[in-house]
Amino acid sequence: MNILKLRILMLIDKFHKATDVAEALQVKQPTVSFHMKSLEKEMGVSLFSLQQGRIILTEAGKKLLPYAKQIISLEQKARQAVDELTEVSQGRLHLSAESISGTYFLPTIIAKFAQQYPDCRIQLEIQSPDTIKQLLKQGEIDFAFLDDRDSLPEYTVAEPVASDQVGVIRSASALAPASKSEEVDGPDMLDKHIWVKYSGTSVVDQYSSLVKPHLEINSWEAVKQVVSGGEALAFFPASGVDNNENAVPSVEWLPYPEADNKKSHYQINIVYQQDTHMNLMQQAFLDFIRREGLEMNSKRT
Repeated sequence: MNILKLRILMLIDKFHKATDVAEALQVKQPTVSFHMKSLEKEMGVSLFSLQQGRIILTEAGKKLLPYAKQIISLEQKARQAVDELTEVSQGRLHLSAESISGTYFLPTIIAKFAQQYPDCRIQLEIQSPDTIKQLLKQGEIDFAFLDDRDSLPEYTVAEPVASDQVGVIRSASALAPASKSEEVDGPDMLDKHIWVKYSGTSVVDQYSSLVKPHLEINSWEAVKQVVSGGEALAFFPASGVDNNENAVPSVEWLPYPEADNKKSHYQINIVYQQDTHMNLMQQAFLDFIRREGLEMNSKRT
């Protein structure tokens, strides 16, 4: 007994004609007839009956039918399990993130994940929140990374994986005494300094709108370089400033005193489609992000 014979039994019950079964299986009609007779010989009983030009299952055929369906279902599940193992070793992930998480949160995590799954091909695109939500809605990406200020598309799930805070950066260099001479002391400082602004859409926008920037740049790292080399200030995410004790800092991050503490803090969410079956690679990545997010948050607290 093989799977093809059982498929023929199921399709005969559906179509009642050998020619239609042959077309569905993309084989010749004599092949279907051969396997029907072979199955009857194997089972030692008549399974098919010709009545008024239609092939009907006999009582024995009807008894065999539910078992045939179970066997075929198990065969499909077995193939899916093997395919998913292949996806884990040679899978693909398509990610999209807004500028802050795409620049400062994800690269290190993706590098660690790639070490565990070296054959997985990962594509990360840094996009505007509106573009990311459209890609997610259309099912063109596996996971999105958005801050918790963004409204989400319908039928999506959002899980917080990291926390961040908006503050102000100034040069950490002794070559910029003017920027060091005055503390970051609220509204009075807004008109006293040269300001650099990130020109893309981000959670920092509500603070950057408080100042008239002298320079706008669409790169967070370029903003940081400008600030590090002179007297300029910029509103900036804390995640973008290296807190490594062994590293020589180029900029100093400070909380903005006038900011409501709750408003300056925000969450980075991983967002994905609701009620969709994840393959093993996608599930492995989601679990990895959850663990890494918890570890990063524990180091900051």
